[in-house]
Amino acid sequence: MGTLFVDKLDPQSGTSLEIGSSGDTITIPSGCTITNNGTQTGFGGTNTPHFIAKRASSNQTISSGANTVVQFNNEVIDSDNCYDVSTYTFQPNVAGVYYLAGAIAWNSTADWDNTEIGMYKNGSTAVDKRHFSNRFYSKGSVETIISLTTSDQMTIKVYQGSGSDKNTLYGDWGYFMGYKLIT
Repeated sequence: MGTLFVDKLDPQSGTSLEIGSSGDTITIPSGCTITNNGTQTGFGGTNTPHFIAKRASSNQTISSGANTVVQFNNEVIDSDNCYDVSTYTFQPNVAGVYYLAGAIAWNSTADWDNTEIGMYKNGSTAVDKRHFSNRFYSKGSVETIISLTTSDQMTIKVYQGSGSDKNTLYGDWGYFMGYKLIT
């Protein structure tokens, strides 16, 4: 094995330079730095799909004693068309590990006993649940890191046991969001 000492490599013709051949391993020794002053492709990954959905223009009524899907019916961002505003469900088109989070806020302080927000996988499996605190316009949130396949469906549900209907606040008070982690 020989050593080539140069300060710069340029392609003989055109604008592409290839180092190595298919199947070769190119090793960058420990302590070296790769500086990118141009456009990189093929390194790392992307945080897609990613989405943010909120409740548009009106509060949602949540019945007492029912575990109800929160109707986040307005896509703010949906990079890969994976969020369904008619079923309020995120279904990734790429299998992987995801960070997901959701939140709601009530529009009153009435009876916070037995109130929780939960994240559900495929409609029935509770991934994580959180209980609310007793404050005016109190916001409850839930978040998780979870491995998903392309057939998994994620929703946010809320339960309240106050004995009467309660309303969630719309707009920036509540959201459902997530993105694929680079692993």
